[in-house]
Amino acid sequence: MEIAGTASEIEQIVGTVSPCGRRDALRQVFRSVGGGVYRFILVRVGGDRDVADDLLQQTCYEAARHRRPPADVDECEAWLRGIARNLVRRHWRSARRDAGRVSIADPAVANRLADDLETRPLPVDALVKEEWTTQLLLAVTSLAAADQELIFAYYFDGRPQAAIASDLGVTDKSVENRLYRARGRLREALRHMGRSGER
Repeated sequence: MEIAGTASEIEQIVGTVSPCGRRDALRQVFRSVGGGVYRFILVRVGGDRDVADDLLQQTCYEAARHRRPPADVDECEAWLRGIARNLVRRHWRSARRDAGRVSIADPAVANRLADDLETRPLPVDALVKEEWTTQLLLAVTSLAAADQELIFAYYFDGRPQAAIASDLGVTDKSVENRLYRARGRLREALRHMGRSGER
């Protein structure tokens, strides 16, 4: 789920709207977490890449206009997802589309998945059941970009830990530990969805 098609537009938006002092910082944030924010949007608009591209650009525009974005990258990523969540909600309200196209959290499925994650890394059968895949994608895309990249690379793309470690410039054991922690955060995201039904 690349955002290469919109990267130049994002650069232009940041350069035009954001005051000089924050341009480089905001560009850097979008370079590091833009993919995660894009996936967050894409899953919530039913996989429509054109809409996701537009909403990512709107997210960038809103972020660039803001006077005081968070200074910390992790806080900034959560802040960007909040902007994106509001824009997705506005999109669906204005489009008045069929609610069946919207990815909605199913608390029962989210809780079952969270329970499964207690006993095994990531249930393979969850990736083939459509309603489970939707819940997994909602939960995964609510995580930080680094966790998303790791989970997508290992579980969805089937890349070996050694290859991921080589790409990241770390040891295999480090990737194993990061995957363990990412699964824990995924389990918590599913539990949150199970309690609140939030997307």
